[in-house]
Amino acid sequence: MTDTTTTAAEILAGFEQSFGGIFERMSWAEDEIAQAQARHPEQADTLFHSFSLLSGGEASARMSVEAVYRAHAREILEWVAAGEDTRPGTAVEVVIGLLAAAERAPLSHEGFGLCARLWIAAGLPDHDEFADKLDHIEALHAARLDAEEADARRACRDDARKLGRIECDGWHHGAQVPCSYIAAA
Repeated sequence: MTDTTTTAAEILAGFEQSFGGIFERMSWAEDEIAQAQARHPEQADTLFHSFSLLSGGEASARMSVEAVYRAHAREILEWVAAGEDTRPGTAVEVVIGLLAAAERAPLSHEGFGLCARLWIAAGLPDHDEFADKLDHIEALHAARLDAEEADARRACRDDARKLGRIECDGWHHGAQVPCSYIAAA
């Protein structure tokens, strides 16, 4: 009986280890959606149906830090609320790519500047006084950083990250709601 109990405990521990992060990110996503709905009540229904956009794509393995994931989700939800394209790379996705590149070779002056610019834009905590260093780099290379940011966001583009046709049965989280996406009967 001990072998069976141990095996069941190991299975549960493995399940928690494998899926715990996913459930945690789901909770963060729901919270970010609720906050976006409070900021943009006129877009509340669209924001509710935007959960699928917040998966994190290829960069999700590095989005296990709450502040990082939330910044990613917040940017996408702001795009949804504004009716903008949700496919370009988020600031967080670009930063993750730049930091991965920095593990292989040092970033150029402009690469560091772009990383600092997007780190700050994502609202991540100031690290090594990025803001102070960024002012100097922006003064010297703003146009180049603008071009590199556009290129980097294109490179991190996720063509699957877009809202498809939304159909709603009028129930959000178990509560009946007058959602604007309820199909006309």
